[in-house]
Amino acid sequence: MPTITAEHLHALLGSAHRDAALVVVEGRATVVPADPGRGDGPEDALVITTRDAVIAELDTGANEEQLENLAQRLDVAFENLGG
Repeated sequence: MPTITAEHLHALLGSAHRDAALVVVEGRATVVPADPGRGDGPEDALVITTRDAVIAELDTGANEEQLENLAQRLDVAFENLGG
């Protein structure tokens, strides 16, 4: 079962917070309203990506297949870190 899914990316893109981030805390992916790397979120959060990074990667016209592919790449990268 993947840790990071397209649903997480949908939540990230749908966030009202421009500086929202997708993080993993205690093995669970979640969207937080601010990038914890700047001291704005959970201290033990591992930042996977930010809203701005996903927008830059996919542009505004991303389709479901592109979101699925990005989610898979992010999940593999997370697993390779020992997730």
